[in-house]
Amino acid sequence: MKKIFVTWAMCLFMTATFAQVVSVEAKPVDVPEKMAEYPGGMSAMMGFLQRTLKYPKDCEKAGIEGRVVLRFVINEDGSITDMEPMNSPDERLTAEAKRVVSIMPKWTPAKNKGKVVKMRYSLPITFRLPDKHKQTLDKGACEEISRQIAGKKDNPRGLYRLMGFTYENGTADKEAHIEQYKYCTDSTTLQLQIQKDVEGDKPEFWMSILNQDRRPLNYTGRIADKDISIFDSGSKGFKLRWHNTIMNTEYMPMGQYITELYSSDYKISPKIQRVIDLLKMHTAQPGTNKFYGCWRRVGILSKVDGMDMLMPGHQDLYQIFDKDVYVHFYELVASRMYAYCIMRPITYKSDNLLIQYGGESKIEWVDNDTFRLLFDRGDGTIVTELWKRSGLPESYQKVFGTNVPIYQVPTNPLPNYFGR
Repeated sequence: MKKIFVTWAMCLFMTATFAQVVSVEAKPVDVPEKMAEYPGGMSAMMGFLQRTLKYPKDCEKAGIEGRVVLRFVINEDGSITDMEPMNSPDERLTAEAKRVVSIMPKWTPAKNKGKVVKMRYSLPITFRLPDKHKQTLDKGACEEISRQIAGKKDNPRGLYRLMGFTYENGTADKEAHIEQYKYCTDSTTLQLQIQKDVEGDKPEFWMSILNQDRRPLNYTGRIADKDISIFDSGSKGFKLRWHNTIMNTEYMPMGQYITELYSSDYKISPKIQRVIDLLKMHTAQPGTNKFYGCWRRVGILSKVDGMDMLMPGHQDLYQIFDKDVYVHFYELVASRMYAYCIMRPITYKSDNLLIQYGGESKIEWVDNDTFRLLFDRGDGTIVTELWKRSGLPESYQKVFGTNVPIYQVPTNPLPNYFGR
């Protein structure tokens, strides 16, 4: 059976981009004080969808893939009703998405002012067939890297790609089934994983970032310690060994020492290098375009009790603009440096009109460091966001070696930048 890629984007786009919150109260609640939540959180929902979705055979044979967006109501008792598709490439994919959502466990309902309320949610689910041209990391390449780094004792620094796994019980070596990297520095090690990579000329992909190891990766020499061990470590690659007590899969057998082989000498994706360059703020020369550089979302215009209010977004969101691409940077969990990057093409029609994500975004400048961004959410509703020039969060700037002033989002009441 072909694999279904249910991207992390479903966790990210349950914001103003796709989500519409309503209530059955006389006065609708645009943004409840407490959002409805899948039991166990977003990661638990991701796991449920990965386990439960099945690619429709007819769509698989026809090569049909794409994103289904379902809108549904989460009731006061956590049940799901009034499900309807907002967008879909094929009715068979829609049917499968609806089937899986219909058997979800009950959610924890939304609350507003201490009362349980109904809430309408929009959930994107991406069906994607494996890339036909995706490069296979063969065993011969793994053996060559292992030979080159045997006995090396340097601390790994820089960008390394996961090549494959070996196991303590004699199980055959396995090639890496995911495209995963380690970005190693003196202060932090970031784990980078590509969730979606579009082939061809479109410079687009989706990448998660996580401080999985919670430490810099330094040479230890240990090979039988239940803590993380780094050995055979040099400029060409390194081996990381750990004891698995958290999962049991084909690639991660429970109760075993698992050795991961990383290489810096095996065709690093130019797309991931482009994103890292942008996170390092290696954008086009400032001043040649008003947008170039990094911006932080301050809030979203919403109506509350009939009044225009600037409300905080549900995630801390940044955008980095360059000549032909921009990167959405979502900080999901600051304490774990857990974030998500999406790189897409962009066209600058003028200082007041952008073409991004397949649609138009209108720009209203407040000053040179502040603009309002207006776009169609996909159902005819115009969303207005406020953006301020800013650097990325300090923890990421420390990793990527930048020092750009960070705009601090004010607490309520927010300044009325909208002038309405």
